Amino acid sequence: MIPCKIANRLTSGLVAGVVVCILLSACGKADEDYKMLSGISLEEWPLTDCSTSTRPVRDLVAYKLLGVPYKWEVDWMSGTTYIIQPNFFGTESSFSYNDYLAKNLCSGTHDAYMNLIEGKSDVIIASRDISRNEKASAAESGVELETAPLAIDALVFIVNPKNPVKNLTSDQVRKIYTGEITNWKEVGGVDHAITPYIRDADSGSQEKMETLVMNGLIMIDGAEGTYMHEIIGSQMASPYLQIEADEHGIGYTPFFYCTAMVRDLMRVDMLSIDGVKPSKETLRNNKYPFVSSIYAAVRKTEDHKSTAYKLYQFLFTKKGADMIDESGYIAIR
Repeated sequence: MIPCKIANRLTSGLVAGVVVCILLSACGKADEDYKMLSGISLEEWPLTDCSTSTRPVRDLVAYKLLGVPYKWEVDWMSGTTYIIQPNFFGTESSFSYNDYLAKNLCSGTHDAYMNLIEGKSDVIIASRDISRNEKASAAESGVELETAPLAIDALVFIVNPKNPVKNLTSDQVRKIYTGEITNWKEVGGVDHAITPYIRDADSGSQEKMETLVMNGLIMIDGAEGTYMHEIIGSQMASPYLQIEADEHGIGYTPFFYCTAMVRDLMRVDMLSIDGVKPSKETLRNNKYPFVSSIYAAVRKTEDHKSTAYKLYQFLFTKKGADMIDESGYIAIR
């Protein structure tokens, strides 16, 4: 979808005039879709799914369009993250939180894609694009997905605050995770073995680690009694819990999850990479080396008149981008 603001830059010439008309028409269509979605009932709302780290943006967009007040608060079930919750107090709503959860899943990156492929959801927002394995599953099922980058994120590396190392080069990170560097003294730290933690194979974080950072290099997996400790399960809080208790550990996690969801609830430090500290500015300017994107996806066969497809399109409009920015992500405009 072409941003409506482009239309304002085209002000002269016959061709420009024709293009402006087309773009203004597209902008008007986007406004119509927003009016149709704004105040939509839960019964009309499509089935959505998301990854753990993209749940806040999915929920914020949903609550705004459904007309439900919301607020950031600590997730009482885990105590390790902030999430966006509906604020039904003092308001009337035609549905309950359980009703909302029944139509808005949070299955994790891989399962969200699989649910979309299998028709168990209609629109997803995931921490990465579809993987090779998921494409193969889609092909086997005769399904094609339409995916597009929605917002900027990054893969960041976290250590215990007591660790004196505050910066690593990209090459040092890769050598730690291939087993060439095994002691913190080799990168300016104390004389102690490094404990590098990894994520489970289907997680968005692991996919980004392999594609963004390792560039095809083989990560140590502990198969030969090496020091690699795989984090069991798919909980995104696992690296934080490990590193809080391990002064000599290192792990990786999405920037948004660390800065917007974990915040001050767990004690870890983000490392600078190649001398660049991860921040919204360095991500937006692409100065931080491991910048990535979150994605929205629908099935290619989705009826373009359906609320699911209109929701998918809306995410890429200016109003959609404003909601994404409000969630803490950096919308791609």
